[in-house]
Amino acid sequence: MKKNFAIAIKAGAIAGLLIAGSASAQSELISNPSSTLPNFDVETLGPTLSELGIVWQPRATEDGKTYISANIGGQLTFLIEPTACRGPGQVNCVGMNMIALFEGKANSQTVYAFNDHYAFASSGLDPSGAAYISRYEIADYGMPRGNFATSVTVFAALAEQLRNDLFTSAQTVSLDGYSDDLSSLLLNRHALTTLTGVEAVLETDFARHQIGFEESALQIKNLIADKRTPRNKIKNF
Repeated sequence: MKKNFAIAIKAGAIAGLLIAGSASAQSELISNPSSTLPNFDVETLGPTLSELGIVWQPRATEDGKTYISANIGGQLTFLIEPTACRGPGQVNCVGMNMIALFEGKANSQTVYAFNDHYAFASSGLDPSGAAYISRYEIADYGMPRGNFATSVTVFAALAEQLRNDLFTSAQTVSLDGYSDDLSSLLLNRHALTTLTGVEAVLETDFARHQIGFEESALQIKNLIADKRTPRNKIKNF
């Protein structure tokens, strides 16, 4: 599974990860998937990342905070920052922020459309105009190793997908209407099911989550369009 995972990320497509994962059950992604990670300390996460085949090393910010620099297949680098620490010196941290940064000035429409499509992670632009993607996790009462492995896997695949989208947008003359296609994958899948009468069999948890991403994008769009949807007032009286 380690080899397949690295190949999938290197191939640079979520579809590649689905193909790599179809040969293995979720329980094979990592050993003892139901056992609990007590926190997100560097010492806790390191062995689990190594088991996933991810190369990592501890690093420190200018103000002395420790984080993990992780790399998959020599192709994709992302950072893991332990947060919400209950003890001094970043001990017993129950929050975790995963971040992947990209160089160069990004097409803002591409970034915002990506952000609207994938509810699992947040993408945006830093002050220089470069793109980033992040995901925050909470483990106040611990997190199963399998959940952590899946979360890292999905985040890495989405980070690579964003990189591909940014590269493609740089080659595109016009991106008019890009945002209108946020749910095209889901709509195409529904149309295929209607024509064939056969519901696609989803063999991996990642495939199921991918459906969830697409359904969320469409559902939000429908809720916004529905005037009956409850809305919060800017100011309560």
